[in-house]
Amino acid sequence: MVSIVTKKINGREYLYLVASLRKKEKVVQKTIKYVGKKRPIRKEEFACMEYSYKKQDFVLGTFQDYLSYQDHESMKKLSKEYQKYCKSLDRVSQEKERERFLSIFISNSNAIEGSTISVKETHDYLFKSIVPKDHTKKELFMASNLFEAWGYIEKNSHHLPTKENLCELHKRVNKGIEEEMTLGKYKTVQNYIGNIHTSSYLFIEERMQELLDWIKKAFQKIDDYEVAFQSHTQFEIIHPFVDGNGRVGRLLLAWLLMYKGYSPLAIHERKRLRYIAALDSARNKALRPICLFCFEEYQEQYKTL
Repeated sequence: MVSIVTKKINGREYLYLVASLRKKEKVVQKTIKYVGKKRPIRKEEFACMEYSYKKQDFVLGTFQDYLSYQDHESMKKLSKEYQKYCKSLDRVSQEKERERFLSIFISNSNAIEGSTISVKETHDYLFKSIVPKDHTKKELFMASNLFEAWGYIEKNSHHLPTKENLCELHKRVNKGIEEEMTLGKYKTVQNYIGNIHTSSYLFIEERMQELLDWIKKAFQKIDDYEVAFQSHTQFEIIHPFVDGNGRVGRLLLAWLLMYKGYSPLAIHERKRLRYIAALDSARNKALRPICLFCFEEYQEQYKTL
């Protein structure tokens, strides 16, 4: 059981997250986290603290494949065939294919978060400098920022992502959208996904380090695609930044696939409801739905005649 306790130090009051533990016949209190100067704590914020203290926000306790060996091999084959196709193209056509994919990836990733810029408008804006009409400045930032963040991945995906890399992605994704004081930094206030709990800001550093450590070990224990799909899921459950978590999380998914030499995945906005439902199932440690969703999206994206 945890609670918020007020401690008075040098005449000032501070809040601490404290756990009550039973030792034989006595109940002792153990300080878990320093919360800050005394202030009102909303019940939703405390619920997130309790959620993280119990480690209910970390669903990757084991190393397990949720898809079949045949599913894994199918994705690897599709990736190999697509890359072979790209290599057969001349240089100009290769760049056109890159533009096509990025227009789809960027438009859809932003659309999941509410942007209304179409794939064609995204392409014309990013690659022809044609500014689409009747869209907000934020939507334009979302498009150009995600394009810049993708360039960062292309330069760095030869190694596993670090905290610094993820913070840099966030800084690029939300530049001009979020305040400078929070850009590229883990959250220090509580955020939510509607009424869904995310990791408490008090536990963010350790949860994200656990995820990065898990990724390193998982690449030695389970299939590469599973590592990418499950890591993306865990990132979204943690929700480490004030804003931009969906876009950064889908960049992380692409980073991990590209790190292993596979073609990246673009999740389509038209599948948003099923995507969100699969992520919600994962919060209860049911990871197969999100892995299956990503598998089917990958199959559809790279299928050949």
